[in-house]
Amino acid sequence: MALTGDITLVIVDDSEEMRETLKTLLTFNEKIRVVGEAADGKEALEKVGRLKPDLVLMDINMGVMGKSDGIWATQEISVKYPQTGIIIISVQDEPEYMRRAMSAGARDYLVKPFDSDELFRTIETVAERERLKWGNLPADALPHAGTEGLGKLFSIFSPKGGVGKSVITANLAVEVRRKTHRRVLIVDLDLQFGDISLLLNVAPKSTIAHIAELAPNPMDAEFVEAHISDSASGVRVLAAPLKPEYAEVVTPQIVKQVLEVVKRQYDYIFVDTIPSFAGEVLEALDLSDGIFMIVAPDFLALKNVTLGLAVMDTLNYPHDRIHLILNRAASLSSIRLKDVERGLQRKILVEIPSDGEVVVGSVNRGQPLVLSHPSSPVAKAIAELATLVTEDDDGSDEKGDHSGKKRRGGLFGKK
Repeated sequence: MALTGDITLVIVDDSEEMRETLKTLLTFNEKIRVVGEAADGKEALEKVGRLKPDLVLMDINMGVMGKSDGIWATQEISVKYPQTGIIIISVQDEPEYMRRAMSAGARDYLVKPFDSDELFRTIETVAERERLKWGNLPADALPHAGTEGLGKLFSIFSPKGGVGKSVITANLAVEVRRKTHRRVLIVDLDLQFGDISLLLNVAPKSTIAHIAELAPNPMDAEFVEAHISDSASGVRVLAAPLKPEYAEVVTPQIVKQVLEVVKRQYDYIFVDTIPSFAGEVLEALDLSDGIFMIVAPDFLALKNVTLGLAVMDTLNYPHDRIHLILNRAASLSSIRLKDVERGLQRKILVEIPSDGEVVVGSVNRGQPLVLSHPSSPVAKAIAELATLVTEDDDGSDEKGDHSGKKRRGGLFGKK
């Protein structure tokens, strides 16, 4: 959003006559400059990506519903180019149409026919709101201009509790932050008994439950940022609810909206989940670029992992998005690596050795072991995993460059 000067605008309507009428009408307002036009949603998405306008004037009914109509285009533009505001125009004035448009990310809704005063007033009001919203955010909170403007999201999952999942999540996020100096966020989706705040010595004043209770529609970046906490490690935390009973207000739909917002704001997002295929966990898995399934070297854990992998196959999650991490490897009475791989018919990506003294000590101090004991075998194994996560990252943010310049190859470059 340009902070000064013209309001740049793209007109999207499948009627050439309507586009010409709107262009002519807008010439009478010297603050507004039409920089492009499109006849359907797909063309609109391409034009917005190339022209980066301040606003889009979008007809709701175009082409085949759900394929390239105004709602589809609004959703796509809101996710990929959030700094471009969208005003829907439609002959429909029913509340259901308005609700769908606003849920998709539209900033306002105009019913045809409208007069020039109403059109100008709406455009200027939306432009001013967008200017204030993005202008008040710190530079490092603005969406990046990298590939589709999206960060990488990783879910850390296990179908069995007590396998060290939260400890791995916290330390992996800290190590990625240390290696890349990029914006890193942990979302704690253990909604009843989340441990991430304790592991990073964070005392959150706000949590994901507050977001659920107060959420505007549509949810925007500024609102979500206000509920995220800082940690001494540089990793930011969206904390779990402070009390178990608050978990019920966090619906799968809220989780989906939050994750879609933070993917536009952060380079790396790590989601700590629970041993369940509950709705909120499925939303995280669906949006994940990579899923780390934590495996413990015992028969009960292996049985649950086998069942979990079968469920993921049923849900059609690609095998190349799911990676097994063997935790507490070589512990007393543990199963050998080759036996684990033979039983699961999957390769283990990284082995994390057993070292109870180092791990428990770091947990009790609220200090990640990758910082307190960087030379320990556990820290080295997590550093190996962090290298795989970041292997396609060119490190352009190392000195505060937030251009979002990233290569999307490597282990998790494609879904």
